[in-house]
Amino acid sequence: MELPILTIPTGTDDEALTVQALRAGAQDYLIKGQIDNNLLVRAMRYAMERYQIQVVLRSLALIDELTGLYNRRGFVSIGDKHLKLADRTKRGLVLIFVDLDHLKQINDTLGHQEGDRALIETAKILTETFRRSDVIARIGGDEFAVLAIEACKNNVESLISRLQKNFDAYNAGENRSYKLSLSVGASFCDPEDPCLIDELLDRADRSMYAQKKCMYG
Repeated sequence: MELPILTIPTGTDDEALTVQALRAGAQDYLIKGQIDNNLLVRAMRYAMERYQIQVVLRSLALIDELTGLYNRRGFVSIGDKHLKLADRTKRGLVLIFVDLDHLKQINDTLGHQEGDRALIETAKILTETFRRSDVIARIGGDEFAVLAIEACKNNVESLISRLQKNFDAYNAGENRSYKLSLSVGASFCDPEDPCLIDELLDRADRSMYAQKKCMYG
């Protein structure tokens, strides 16, 4: 169990040790020989309060722990900044919404460890398909989103085609009892008609479900 830490150097000359302890995660420090009960109690209380704040901040982290991509909070936060920049520069953005098909079936028949592997491999393919400047996220259990920076509406088809080609190449090279399958939707942010990131997500989500309905009924 992780706990808040106080460090107590043996003297005032231990500045390097103190800095090292703080960088390693100590919440505060006290100098030996300069401690009384009130100071110790206060330092412990402040250390616990700072630790609790850090716990909250970690819970609000922007990264998905499983895949290493942004999570939904991170995607919305970073995406919102890119939309504001696109509005100023008058350059378009494309949002690709990806749903990993049959994840529940993989979990139910092969176990959640294999399901996690499918999610990790999907994240890897997305990362290899899109540019480092694009914003890639796992925004839900089996849902991913990509914000393609400085892209136009005419780029949508080629982006989806490249993604599908990379999935096909992955499936052809893997020997397992299932293939990774995806449903994809897209939406475009016109620089002359600014929108919010949630609007882009909603439009791309509806586009993806329309495709899924055509494929699976």
